[in-house]
Amino acid sequence: MRAGPLGLLFSDVSEVSRAAREQSRITHLDPRCAAGSVAIARAVSIAARAPPVAAADFLQDIAESIVQDDASFADAISRISDWLSLEPAAAARQLHQSGLDPGHGEWQGISAFVIPSVVWSLYAFLRSPDDYWETVCTAIAVGGDTDSMAAMAGAISSARLGPAALPETLLSRINDRNEWGADALSVLARACALLADENEVRR
Repeated sequence: MRAGPLGLLFSDVSEVSRAAREQSRITHLDPRCAAGSVAIARAVSIAARAPPVAAADFLQDIAESIVQDDASFADAISRISDWLSLEPAAAARQLHQSGLDPGHGEWQGISAFVIPSVVWSLYAFLRSPDDYWETVCTAIAVGGDTDSMAAMAGAISSARLGPAALPETLLSRINDRNEWGADALSVLARACALLADENEVRR
């Protein structure tokens, strides 16, 4: 869920993947979690730099970036293309019937396991790559770990569409523990991006 901004911080895609893996290891040692972190960071990176989005190429790039971490996860991402023509309810049934969600049954909707939540977030984005609101609504309508899926799908969509595409009522409410408002966080994000650029130049 926290990997999305890394896709914007680094212009070198190999740096995006490296940073996502390292960030993931702070709290999650399972290689599938590293793969999920890389998948979301790479999705943000691709969405931000390459309009229009070609679903097959988009998914192939992400799958290839995580195959070293977990081949079955990479395969699951490659197969999202088969579901894009399905309405969300049918796609969710397909996801559960495929066995990708070991938490299904305990959860209503998509569980908090990394593979199904990342797969669903990518599906939600690719269903409506030019509509932030529709993407987030698709991410959460299925139920389950909705905050994580909305954060991941929303990060990808907003990277592609920019802040102008986000509802002003949401943008104005962004804050960090009510101490940093939207404007201050925007300034911080730009400063982080400059530091990342300087770091890449030095390497």
